Amino acid sequence: MAERTDLLVRVAELYYEQGLNQNEVAKLLNVSRPTVSRLLDEAKEAGVVEIVIHSPVRKDPKLSFTLRNTFGLREAIVISGEYEYHKALRRCCEAACQLFSTIMENNLTIGIAWGEATRNLCELLPEREYYNAHVVQMVGCMGTGNPNVDGIELALRISKSIGGTYSNIYSPIYVGNEVVHSYLVNEPQIKATLHKANNIDIFLTGIGSLDPDTTLQQAGYFTDRDMMDLIARGAVGHLLARPYDRNGTPISLENRYPIGAPLSVLHNAQWSIGISAAAFKAEAAIGAIRGGYINVLVADQALARAMLQQNQQRAYPKPENP
Repeated sequence: MAERTDLLVRVAELYYEQGLNQNEVAKLLNVSRPTVSRLLDEAKEAGVVEIVIHSPVRKDPKLSFTLRNTFGLREAIVISGEYEYHKALRRCCEAACQLFSTIMENNLTIGIAWGEATRNLCELLPEREYYNAHVVQMVGCMGTGNPNVDGIELALRISKSIGGTYSNIYSPIYVGNEVVHSYLVNEPQIKATLHKANNIDIFLTGIGSLDPDTTLQQAGYFTDRDMMDLIARGAVGHLLARPYDRNGTPISLENRYPIGAPLSVLHNAQWSIGISAAAFKAEAAIGAIRGGYINVLVADQALARAMLQQNQQRAYPKPENP
């Protein structure tokens, strides 16, 4: 047993400390390259080698793996630690920036909406030049007078960070008249922006819920009665100012016509990245995944655990009392 451990240590030292590749190690030890590969795997399993990743944001790899496989996501990243909501969302945005830097390339189009998560991304994204990069504001303006959370300003700031260009939608999020809606979406500048929204490569977004502090209600677009009506009709969350139920099915709005891309365009994005935190966002996140609107989720541990718990409860409902 001691001789086997010595062999594992020797292979690990040659590969990790001396920087030899697997073919060089194989030649030195007079074994095959596949044998070296197996020995390196065995060294990790036996604890001879411990891999430590020094990331600015600590992550929960086990929970990330479980969340990704349970919901069939392209990727899931769960940050470690317990924080209050705004701090947790900020940490999730840091992790999302790390992911973005690994997938962003030249000639890509990025779609955004508005809100706190997107604002955090603007502040955290490192400046880096990409060729032919473009940012699209995918839904109208909040109109709150706060440039830190409105789409026009956010698109401009992200485009500056990546050395790209941007397209905006200069209109409110909703209009109350179908004729006005038809006019606006066919206005040349807005029509061109919506066309670009159909062909985004990466979508970056927070996940809206129907809690009393939702951005849409704070901005005055919905009253308490409006929110109660949406909840009664099954709404659990919203993206691009469009509510949806727990299965991701869009819920129509009465006397409100969104100026923006429909939820269906999110199916076209290679990477549709939802960023959210806190257990109360679980239903909204699950609905967004089931609707196919996001294929990547960056979450905190509280949100990830709540989603897994809700999914298990739906899969195995409790029997009714006799």
